Amino acid sequence: MKTKLEKIAIKYSALTHNENNFYVGGGLDNCKFASNRHENANNDKGKLTFGKAVQLFKSATDCEIDFIKSVMEFIYPNMEWHHAGMLPKSYGGGMKKTYFLNAEQIVNLANNWEQHSALYNKNIKEEKIIAEAKKLIEFKRQEFLNFYATKVIRDEPKSFALFYETNKEMQGKYGWFDYDSKYKLDVYYTGWQFASEEKFNEFFKIN
Repeated sequence: MKTKLEKIAIKYSALTHNENNFYVGGGLDNCKFASNRHENANNDKGKLTFGKAVQLFKSATDCEIDFIKSVMEFIYPNMEWHHAGMLPKSYGGGMKKTYFLNAEQIVNLANNWEQHSALYNKNIKEEKIIAEAKKLIEFKRQEFLNFYATKVIRDEPKSFALFYETNKEMQGKYGWFDYDSKYKLDVYYTGWQFASEEKFNEFFKIN
């Protein structure tokens, strides 16, 4: 008896899909607030919206929806997408994006779900290890700064010797903002001033 994933692979192996639909042209569909390319992809039997693909694999696996989404996005970080619908003003407004998976991608996911899931989990573990190592280095560096350097906040250092810069700002009519070369305003620096060249060089060797 075939598994649900095998059935998905068989079904979508028999379907074809447009490689691209640039020939459709831009602009909105006459009947819906969606682009012509969105409607073309949505009516392509060899494609599923990301949401529908997630639901399809939810019914075929014991995985949670968030996990399925993450695996799909990990394996296919550059999915086909088209404009459709409006974003609320609280999210910036403008048109939303609908993402699509094609039949070939769906077949690949169905045939290799366990391998893709394992690869995703491995990547998450590796990223966690890297993040923890980075956090430890940042902690060690901050401890070193606190002990061997003096904090400088929005000042104009007379010399950049032995100075570790963490931010560079300007002060305009409406307050402080990050440095931008197009404005001819005074530049203020935030960072740490070392008194010892030896400690300054030692700081950058912390790892």
